Amino acid sequence: MTVQQWAGTKLLAFLCALSLLGGCASQQPQTPQAQAPLTGGSQVEDADATLERLRSQAHRGDLDSQFQLGSSYFVGQPAKDLKQAEYWWQQAADKGHALAAVSLAYLYTGRDNPQFANPQRMLKYLNQSAASGNPLAQHILGNLYLRGEQGVPRDANQARRLFQSACKQNYEASCTALSTLP
Repeated sequence: MTVQQWAGTKLLAFLCALSLLGGCASQQPQTPQAQAPLTGGSQVEDADATLERLRSQAHRGDLDSQFQLGSSYFVGQPAKDLKQAEYWWQQAADKGHALAAVSLAYLYTGRDNPQFANPQRMLKYLNQSAASGNPLAQHILGNLYLRGEQGVPRDANQARRLFQSACKQNYEASCTALSTLP
């Protein structure tokens, strides 16, 4: 299993945990992608080479690589380092990467480490990701508006608009939420 595949699997688990923040515990998790067979060398050598390529691409400004590298640090590959996760996610999010922005929003909830709790930054990146069309961020933000939590005013109409936008992208939890709104 390559570092990217491993990180992708761990990221999927992370995103499922993130969805709990928005009240989507009933959503079915996606299945991870099948592992590609190794083409030679040891798994450690392949993982090290993959990680080095990812670092190189991230340093050159590739947004997806920055996001993936941040995710790797978040899940503990090569080592859990939330400062590095924050750094790489912020590099990508500040240039418009929606998944990096929603990942930063989760980091700033402080659920993994209370030292990272920052409600203002959490809302900044959650709004940024939702505005760029990320249905997960739209759903989470919709729930915050519906409940009036995390410094977001209670606004059922705004919640409905966010759920509608996410539902149009086939985000099932938002479709379900819409059906339960008065």
